[in-house]
Amino acid sequence: MNSFEIHVPTRIYFGSSNAGSFFDRLKDYGSRVLIVIGGGSVKRTGYLDKVTDHLSSRNFDYVLFEGIEPNPHAATIDKAAAFGKENSVDFVLAFGGGSVMDASKAIAGLIHDGEKEIWPFVLGEPKYKTMQGALPVATIPTTAATASEVTAHAVISNPEVKGKSPISYPFLKPSASWLNPAYHTSLPLDTTRDGASDILSHVFENYILGGNESPLADRYSEGVMQTVIDALPNVLEDPENEALRGQLLWASTMALNTMQTAGRVPSTFMLHNLEHALSGYNPNLAHGRGLAILYPAYFKWLVQNDRCVDRLALLGEKLFDIKTADINESAAEFIAVFELWLENNGLYQRLTDQNIPVKSFDEIAEYALRVYGDGEKINAAGPITKENIVEIFSLTEEQVTEKLSTEEI
Repeated sequence: MNSFEIHVPTRIYFGSSNAGSFFDRLKDYGSRVLIVIGGGSVKRTGYLDKVTDHLSSRNFDYVLFEGIEPNPHAATIDKAAAFGKENSVDFVLAFGGGSVMDASKAIAGLIHDGEKEIWPFVLGEPKYKTMQGALPVATIPTTAATASEVTAHAVISNPEVKGKSPISYPFLKPSASWLNPAYHTSLPLDTTRDGASDILSHVFENYILGGNESPLADRYSEGVMQTVIDALPNVLEDPENEALRGQLLWASTMALNTMQTAGRVPSTFMLHNLEHALSGYNPNLAHGRGLAILYPAYFKWLVQNDRCVDRLALLGEKLFDIKTADINESAAEFIAVFELWLENNGLYQRLTDQNIPVKSFDEIAEYALRVYGDGEKINAAGPITKENIVEIFSLTEEQVTEKLSTEEI
């Protein structure tokens, strides 16, 4: 096993019965709170009233910022930070999905540092600035997807430059998070599908590229992946089932808390790098949907280029009980079975189905290399060049949307 360091400072409260403990904990962070929400679904469902009732009963002063977009825009984050400064808030409470949580971390950093704009702080900016600290952040996630409730990362979009890039600092990890599956039972099915895809990617990425040196990390990761693969079809059948929603929510948190990579060789999040470039180009592309489109193409490209074939074969064995004498055959069968799983769960598409034209592939590949690589390549068990990225994007065009036949696998 390789050396590693783990620090997950977030205090996690799981389940509806933990509301009191969570809101009592918030007293440690101050008395004036900025609540950040998205498009208003938590207002329409009545969930926001329940949260503000908890705050009021504990004598918190709160102000509300509403309107964080999917793939949160830098300009909106700037406005929210200015609003928080004007109201002299002590901490930020994110009540929403991954975009709301990511935005809240960026807002907390801008307020702490007395800065006005977030975009100069993102990875890849030529005038890159370093953030010094952040106000405490607490989260109540309403989607099972990004694991932003426990991570140090926030991904920001800038439609003006067709850009999407992260900030990442240990001090951005939330101080406390309340994981309440009851707030997930009204989630739209497409949001549920896309979230499950994102969860899988957090575990797939280093599992494939990180080598064979940490069997315990492998078994941990396989457990998370199997939970998502089994749970998603059941949630889509019974979306108001709180217990099933809880399985996806907990899998989301466990998929990106650094336990899943402990002892492996560190690696890039290649799929995320490519998807961020895609949804930077088209902000209407949901992050998880972009990942789902890339999965089969990326896996096939790896096999075609004799990279990580043994790890893909191992995934087939562990997740779908695929066992053959030839690892190339096992890897190919895994990809085919996983494609069928994507199709059965409404996640099998092409990039052009999401309004990303073939003529844009070169431009998007160049952006990915500039932000996430050295301008010429990104490492994924070997160099991946602009031409290779375009090859991966082009392979998605073979992903027809008609139902795959079981005879094909």
